[in-house]
Amino acid sequence: MPAAAYTPSLPGLSTADEVDTVINWGLGADSTAYLARILTDPSAYGIDLERTAVLYMATGSEWPETRMLVEEFMLPLLREHGVRFVQ
Repeated sequence: MPAAAYTPSLPGLSTADEVDTVINWGLGADSTAYLARILTDPSAYGIDLERTAVLYMATGSEWPETRMLVEEFMLPLLREHGVRFVQ
């Protein structure tokens, strides 16, 4: 009998979720620009935002200015587009 397939799980996501795009966001300039661009024109990238999750791992070493800018600009943009945010 073949071994059962292993499906890793992520905190905040399960295999029952209908997510087909996962974006790892490191809060850096490159990943933030990438994320903002996708949020403003997802169809140009073939992405369905309803089936997208953004993953972020808080390390505690983020610059205070970075956290402030994320809270002021990016988190509202994620909420506006209804994108699932997993921290």
